[in-house]
Amino acid sequence: MGPFRFRSMSGGGGGRSDVGSGGGTPDECSSLDVVTPLNSPNAAVVKDLKRGALLTVAIETNAKNVKLLVAQDSGGRIAGSLTPPGLVTIIACIEKGYRYGATVLDSASGGNLRVRIQVIA
Repeated sequence: MGPFRFRSMSGGGGGRSDVGSGGGTPDECSSLDVVTPLNSPNAAVVKDLKRGALLTVAIETNAKNVKLLVAQDSGGRIAGSLTPPGLVTIIACIEKGYRYGATVLDSASGGNLRVRIQVIA
């Protein structure tokens, strides 16, 4: 199924045909658990990140009015952009009021940084 996984709350089985549909259903929004690379990392921000650091996932709109998903540090500085599977769904969920964090999975010195996106309280 790839890196886009949902944690089952009921223990039931079966595949889902609506994953990444962009609908942002409450189940999709609250059980989101996806690992994705941090794209176009901002060296000034990333150099201070340690494995396990929590970034805030936010929506930014570029000059062409396109919505982008970004990871921000506690000071609001953009660490990089995010392009996970189900991007449209995540944006829809954030617009519905869900909040997501991106936990840093790798050391900043390794070059490639991956984050795990999950809902936060």
